[in-house]
Amino acid sequence: MKIENNINELIDSQWLIDLHTHTTASDGIFSPKDLIDYAVEIGCRVLAIADHDTVAGLESAIQYAAGKDIVLVPSVEFSIDYENGSFHLLGMNINHRDDMLLEAINDLQEKRSTRITRIVNDLKKHGIYIREEEIIAEAGGESIGRPHVARVLVRHGYARNIEDVFKKYLVPGKPGYVKKEKITLEQAIALIRHAGGKAIVAHPVSLNVSGYRQLDYELLRFREKGIDGIEVYATMHENDFIQHLLDFAGKYGLAISGGSDFHGDKHEQLGFYGPPRKIPSAIWDPLSHILKL
Repeated sequence: MKIENNINELIDSQWLIDLHTHTTASDGIFSPKDLIDYAVEIGCRVLAIADHDTVAGLESAIQYAAGKDIVLVPSVEFSIDYENGSFHLLGMNINHRDDMLLEAINDLQEKRSTRITRIVNDLKKHGIYIREEEIIAEAGGESIGRPHVARVLVRHGYARNIEDVFKKYLVPGKPGYVKKEKITLEQAIALIRHAGGKAIVAHPVSLNVSGYRQLDYELLRFREKGIDGIEVYATMHENDFIQHLLDFAGKYGLAISGGSDFHGDKHEQLGFYGPPRKIPSAIWDPLSHILKL
């Protein structure tokens, strides 16, 4: 049976792939170069760097990976304006120099910088004092997000760890929550297409649907709008959910992807969608043809 349609098919090779990772260009703790070195060291032969709403790390990553035994897939992860849950869309194998893409990203970054100011001010109202300058320094001049705020909060003793931060702060109903500026699905798909990439729905379980019927309805809606595939193998996905996505993708001709959503400080493991579950390397061949790699 084909691996695309059967979760019980196991990987028959030792090499790893990971098609959803982050670097210091957004909220990861590895620089693009360090992440590539780490991937090569552990035997990861295909790596997609997909930072949040930015392509800032891709130029150096592409140049550095050219001399390594690894296939780098330049990507981006957009936060999509969505009424139900959290909707992230991966743009895979993009031209990171595309003018339309860069203009939209620059606009998002400007809005994000004002969001950090509002987060700091809201935390202050609740007796939590951290400096905006320290958050900016934590981000290293790149795309600033909640994880950078979270690390500063941990450093100042307001939480034990990152997971503890997101129980106490920065989420709806808690101190420091400020809604993130997002783009529509149609806008994101248009940007990805213009940059020559493919649109893949990241970890669909985060859509927060009530059951498989609603999930299928949403994914079919997204398919009509132009998505190319879904991230089936994701850390948040249980095995029965994965099997449903495999069946759905096979039925409706959608590409299958998988990634760890690696940041480096959230107990992820590169090449695994939650250890000990290895991302199946067999998905790469059909996906590489779709991505034209």
